Amino acid sequence: MSNLHKDLFDDNLIDEKQYQFLDAINKRKVVSLYYELRLLLYLGILLFTGGIGYIVYQNLSSVGHIALMFLLTVCIGIGGYYIHLKSKPYKSSQVNVEHFYFDYVVVLISLLIISLFTYIQVYFDLVELLVKWTSIVTSALFMFIAYRYDNKMILSMGITAFAAAIGLTVTPVNWITGEWLSGVNIYVLSISLGIFLLVIGQMLNQKNIKKHFTFTYHNFGILLTYFGTLALIFDSNQEVLFAFVLLVFSGLVGWYSWKQKTFLFFLYSCICIYISFTYLFFSMGVGEVLWIWYFPISCILAVVLLVKHKAHFSND
Repeated sequence: MSNLHKDLFDDNLIDEKQYQFLDAINKRKVVSLYYELRLLLYLGILLFTGGIGYIVYQNLSSVGHIALMFLLTVCIGIGGYYIHLKSKPYKSSQVNVEHFYFDYVVVLISLLIISLFTYIQVYFDLVELLVKWTSIVTSALFMFIAYRYDNKMILSMGITAFAAAIGLTVTPVNWITGEWLSGVNIYVLSISLGIFLLVIGQMLNQKNIKKHFTFTYHNFGILLTYFGTLALIFDSNQEVLFAFVLLVFSGLVGWYSWKQKTFLFFLYSCICIYISFTYLFFSMGVGEVLWIWYFPISCILAVVLLVKHKAHFSND
């Protein structure tokens, strides 16, 4: 942008005030703090909910459980009325609400809903009975909030709640009963859920339904698939097969992310390609001497490749 704003000014496409503003940005006299402020506000919400929890814990005997649950319900109701009042009608495209604090109130209300559900389960000793169903209800509720009020963070929370709901019976430790369970089931579940999210994200993207949510679906899907397949390589009896599957899958994702100029997914793929190829290469029984040269040379080549082609992604 070093000369673009000057060319626009010379062609009388922008006035002097706009030129001075763009020139100040170009000379870094004006710096955007948008993402830093958003991070601080989200951190403030987390600290606020954590502080409320600490106050509740310290004053539980004097306040009473029922009163606290009623207070949480009132706060959720007030917040729900506020976001309903300030929100815009649903659209399949991205919807931006002018009110600055709208998204943060949506996140705060969602966290309070989790707190209320957890409080009810613990107080009435219903954790083992209802934890799976409350996770499903929470996931469905968060998905509705995410699409209705166009919030990516709530979408991530909804996907996480859904993963927890379907994974309670196959976790390494059933934290309700304290029993150890099969780890292979987790990896298979992770791969299945990852592929499911990839397919759902792609379908919604093709139907132009909240296309800006596609990255979130793909990010969860790719990570779950990669982690599940990597775990199967080191914790199964068919490690060579899974290493080959990971090599092919990460190669396809890497090719697709290269075409779409999505650097994060391309980086994920490069890491998994490197791991799977290395495993297959040394599983063929090559000499130990190659270990000394393979890793430093291959790491240097990988870094050079990424640095050399970084301009491909910066042009997006």
